[in-house]
Amino acid sequence: MSAAIPVADSVADPAAVPAAAPLLQVRDLHGGYGRVSVLEGVSIEVPERGLVAIVGSNGAGKSTLLRALSGLVRSSSGEIVFGGQSLVGAAPGAIVAQGLLHVAEGRRLFRSQTVRDNLQLGLWGAKLGKADAAARFDRVFTLFPVLHERQGVRAGILSGGQQQMLAVAQALMHAPRLLMLDEPSLGLAPAVIDQLLDAVVQLRTEGTTILLVEQMVERALQIADTAYVLQNGRVIGHGPARELHDSELVRQAYLGAGATRAPSPSTPSTKVSA
Repeated sequence: MSAAIPVADSVADPAAVPAAAPLLQVRDLHGGYGRVSVLEGVSIEVPERGLVAIVGSNGAGKSTLLRALSGLVRSSSGEIVFGGQSLVGAAPGAIVAQGLLHVAEGRRLFRSQTVRDNLQLGLWGAKLGKADAAARFDRVFTLFPVLHERQGVRAGILSGGQQQMLAVAQALMHAPRLLMLDEPSLGLAPAVIDQLLDAVVQLRTEGTTILLVEQMVERALQIADTAYVLQNGRVIGHGPARELHDSELVRQAYLGAGATRAPSPSTPSTKVSA
């Protein structure tokens, strides 16, 4: 689906080197809420250690896609393969156990509990010794120093930006193989958004695979490796994020300017060449 990565010149026979399978593969996924269909044949791939953005206007199906991947919305057809294992029909808890963590829109925290208690809850189900658990705390406190400073404060009285940092940190406590972030910048001040997205880039640099849904499309396309453009529940284009930044596809998806009819589920999505 994505552009091929050139094999090093030192390899005598490039054809003999198999491409690594993506960590997450979604093929022809359909689903929605009851009789309301939202996803209309979505196909995406997320490579290991990659940062992939999903962009599109409100109502395009971005959040529904993440909910379907985390088991919160049942798909009606299609495939979801994570780490070589099918997630179709799996319960949310089983999906978390596989290492796919979803930070949902809305900062869903235990607001009457302290910052540290919320982080401790992120370790639920993880069988760790004291040293390993302490290392997880150290990691998130290094990434978000304000959480270390306020670890004894109830989550409900944190600022919106601090709550979003805590929501991300809570997911990181489980050491996800793939971290899905749904609109992390929503409702935050520009300076806080910069902090959060810088942290996202740092996580990718450290090896965490990330699938990002983000309302600030320009920033998302600046930091992502690859991006998919959703419109009306369908992928209308994908390719290198920086090339999509300057393409007509993004303008079409957000404004409808010069838009053509979105392809049917049986029509291959437009691809931006590398």
